[in-house]
Amino acid sequence: MTRSLAFCLLALLLAGCNRYHTRAQGPFGKPIKEPPPPYGAMTPPKPPPEVDADPDTRPPFLKPPEPKPKLPSPFAPKTPATPNTPDAKSLTELKAVLATASAAWKAVGTFEGTLTRREINPQGAPTSEVVLFQFRKEPLGVYTRTISENGKGREVIYSPGKHSDKLYLALGQGDVKLLRAGTVLPGVSPDDPRVKEKTRYSIRDAGFGKNLTKLTDLLAKMEAGKLPPDSLTLHGPVKRDEYPYTLTGVTHNLRADDDPLFPKGGSRTFFFDPNEKSPFHGLPVLIIATDAAGKEAEYYLFEKVKSPAKLTDADFDPARLGKK
Repeated sequence: MTRSLAFCLLALLLAGCNRYHTRAQGPFGKPIKEPPPPYGAMTPPKPPPEVDADPDTRPPFLKPPEPKPKLPSPFAPKTPATPNTPDAKSLTELKAVLATASAAWKAVGTFEGTLTRREINPQGAPTSEVVLFQFRKEPLGVYTRTISENGKGREVIYSPGKHSDKLYLALGQGDVKLLRAGTVLPGVSPDDPRVKEKTRYSIRDAGFGKNLTKLTDLLAKMEAGKLPPDSLTLHGPVKRDEYPYTLTGVTHNLRADDDPLFPKGGSRTFFFDPNEKSPFHGLPVLIIATDAAGKEAEYYLFEKVKSPAKLTDADFDPARLGKK
């Protein structure tokens, strides 16, 4: 009996301890430890903060990275360079002026008029004179007689087709102290140093053919982009005191070494006669050149022009010299 009672008490005691164990209570209870993740329960993650729809209002760390600029492909077609040419309107107007001048010069056979010439000669000394100028294109003939006071009466004849390639001179007043005015000197080559030191240009280049050819070539190079677009500048109507009506100005802007007479550059402006009733219509009646400092180096003015002029071989014969 005693054993049975003790056994029952022991069973009750074990049953109570077992209930406490399952609750982690009681004097022998231990807290239940959850296994570490990923086997145990995890605390749910916090939801991300709400982001404004406007990217400019986002915090810097939430803004999307800016896309990197794309570098051009080395195989992409290159943009063609802007051509170094003047605008179409200027080209058209320049072409019209030079075309008119070339056509007018082609039609000229003979002319005469007065030429005012001011130059800085190759020796650096200024010269100035007004001459009667007579010209024949074919065969070439040039005659001048000084009518201004300085060297008045001086005459020059050049007619290579009839009298060899020589220049003939009759002295003017004050040219040589020991010789009287009107003395005719022996013919000399236009390349003679005594001739070249007195004038900037050879008498072989008399007339307008060389200048017009050069201007036309310059315009073609400008149009092709081989020269700066301001190499030739069209000024349009220009009022000059020398003429009662406006002239058309075209300036050749000389860069350094473009012209041996202007080693530092300068400009040469041609003033074309636009008057359709003028015998020199379309031709440059005034030419002015300045050096890089703006100082006048050349001035050529044609006035009282007659074209055609009644000129014969006798007008370009050296026998004419000293008779007037």
